[in-house]
Amino acid sequence: MRRVIVTAMCLAVMTGANAHDWYENKVDPVTNLKCCGGRDCRPIPESSVQSRADGGYVYMPDGFNISPDRVQESPDGQYHICENHYVITNQPYLRCFFAPRLKVSRLLPR
Repeated sequence: MRRVIVTAMCLAVMTGANAHDWYENKVDPVTNLKCCGGRDCRPIPESSVQSRADGGYVYMPDGFNISPDRVQESPDGQYHICENHYVITNQPYLRCFFAPRLKVSRLLPR
């Protein structure tokens, strides 16, 4: 039984690390700063994001207005955000933002 628990714990740790790996080499296309500095990135629910007419987004919990040139395509079809907090003010700031690729069928007239 102990061996099963240890194996399950190892798999959980490895799976978590692998899920996080794709953020590691990403950089913001505007600031050229690395997206992830540890635990800065995570998936976010679609309900927390509002599309803008110019192709950008608003991340509603923090009020981030994300310009279209900072939006990167997510590899899994979900929204992801990488953010951190300023040391002195503890205010959040955006590091990177990922959105699902726009479906071609949405662009075609019906």
